[in-house]
Order: sequence, then C-alpha cells, then structure tokens
Amino acid sequence: MTKLDLVLERIRKLPPERQEQLAVEIDFLIGDEETGSLFTAEEWAEIEPTLDEDDEEIPHDQVFAKLRAKFPPP
Repeated sequence: MTKLDLVLERIRKLPPERQEQLAVEIDFLIGDEETGSLFTAEEWAEIEPTLDEDDEEIPHDQVFAKLRAKFPPP
C-alpha cells in the first residue's frame, strides 16, 4: 500500500465535513494542472473584473483579515 493509499484511508474515516475541508485543501495544493492556475475558470471570471478596479495598495494584515472572514478556520 502506498503512502497516498494510507492517507486516503485515514481521510475516509473522518467525518464528512472534515473530509470536504481536506479535499478543498488538497485541490488547492494541486491546482489546475492544465493551466497552472490555482483558480477555476469560474473563480477567474469573478476575480478578473476586479483586478483593475483600484490602484490602492492594501496592507498585508487587511488582505489576510478579509481572507479569514471569507474562509474561517475549521
């Protein structure tokens, strides 16, 4: 049995909501192999219109505060 098989076996024993969280994280780490992007086409469609909206720089802590608000830790 490979290391991946062992990890997947452990994941399958977790509650469904934790399995989903891990699947999202793994999917993010792998990214989109075809385009090299970490975002799906749908996510890019949402992001691209906002790229040129504002030339104002946002401080690092504000960026992460917004991300934590949108994606709270488990």
